[in-house]
Amino acid sequence: MPHLDLNCDLNCDLGEHEAPALTAALCAVVQRVNVACGGHAGDDDSMRRVISLAATHGLHLGAHPGQPGNFGRGPVHISPTELAHLIEAQVTRLATLAAAASPAVPLSHVKLHGSLYHHAEESPDAAEAFVEVLARRFPGVAAVSLPDRTVEAACRRRGVPFLAEGFLDRAYLDDGSLVPRGTPGAVLDSPELIRARLRHWRETGHVLSLTGRPIPLPVQTWCLHSDTPNVLNLVPSAP
Repeated sequence: MPHLDLNCDLNCDLGEHEAPALTAALCAVVQRVNVACGGHAGDDDSMRRVISLAATHGLHLGAHPGQPGNFGRGPVHISPTELAHLIEAQVTRLATLAAAASPAVPLSHVKLHGSLYHHAEESPDAAEAFVEVLARRFPGVAAVSLPDRTVEAACRRRGVPFLAEGFLDRAYLDDGSLVPRGTPGAVLDSPELIRARLRHWRETGHVLSLTGRPIPLPVQTWCLHSDTPNVLNLVPSAP
């Protein structure tokens, strides 16, 4: 396995029907896990499995709520109130299991999944509903989302911790949003491409869009998806 020397916080979305062996292998090489909690994927068994691995490896445990159907990637047709209820129910489910584990694992962050992630960035009302749940129900738990956008602004207003996220394995459009899945070049699945992205980012603070435009990316955590082809060759060796 090539060593990419990331020297940064690496997160991964887990409990999304990947093989248990892959879950375990990824937990050995990341710092932060985003656990599917019954919306787009995940059940009590898969959540307990990732919670146990997070405890073993000392990882930051996060909830990854999504909407049911189509792996959480369909259009979002729910109100901000319904969104808040969906998020609160799923995050509570994971937090309850984590608190009951031995040893108990604290909830560190919440990262929305798929369409909800992008919906919250496109809709100020949805972003406010998301952040209000954290402020009211999960104080001290951080939101994870795109830098310098709607969710971060809502977090600043409500005093909610925020972690700006970049994507190692996804291509960017010129406006800083992600290239839609299914578009040629949307997924980066080679160590060489990711190594070049990291090198350029360290030197400039930018990533290059699919057309070669520099995109400022002031991130604190980088995501790799467990369903990206060749993912175990894209992550750094365990320290």
